[in-house]
Formats: sequence, C-alpha cells, structure tokens
Amino acid sequence: MMRNRHTYRILFSAIVILAVTFSWKAAVWGHGDKIQIIPDTLNAKSGETLQVKVNGLVGTKMATFSLTGLPGKYDLGQFSISSDDFTQVLQIPADLPAGSYRLTVEGGGNSAKVVITIN
Repeated sequence: MMRNRHTYRILFSAIVILAVTFSWKAAVWGHGDKIQIIPDTLNAKSGETLQVKVNGLVGTKMATFSLTGLPGKYDLGQFSISSDDFTQVLQIPADLPAGSYRLTVEGGGNSAKVVITIN
C-alpha cells in the first residue's frame, strides 16, 4: 500500500513538472508571434484622426482596420504596409456615436484587437 502511494506521488510530480515546463515554453515560443496595437487603450472623438502603432503583423502587405460596437461595424479602411511594425493614421467617422468599441487590425490571417472609447 505504501509503495503504491509513493509511485503515485512520483507520477503526479512528474506530470505537474511536465505541465509547468510545457506551458512555460509555449508562452515563451508564442511571445514573439503576438500582434499588438499600441497603446492598448485608446480614446478618440468622432470625426478626428487617430494614430496607432501596430507591431508584429506578419505575412501581409495589407492591413484592414475596423471598429465594432453596439451600433454596428464601421470599416476604417485597408492600407498598404511596408513592414511588420508600422504606424497608421485612421479617420474616425464623423457620425460615430459615443461609446466603447473594439478596434481591430487584420492582415495575413492574423488580427489584433483593443478597446477604444469614442467621446
């Protein structure tokens, strides 16, 4: 009986160690692939321009931006990009109601999203 408990403890410890090791390595491997919109929280006004920086959008020469909120989806345009890290100026629609939206950039089968508040 004691021998079985000892075997189970060793087996359980090995499983925990493997799980922690794998999850740590997966997080490290995936870190470089992350697409970011900077800053990660945004504020803007209807009718004005907004400058955003995008890091890590790989595998494409085009980036598409959109806003999605309770009033619906608003396309902000498709832009030609020359590198994986770029800065883009976006025109916020003049008729966009105030509220919270999700700003999305898409390209090459990848995407990133941030929350934006329109005042």
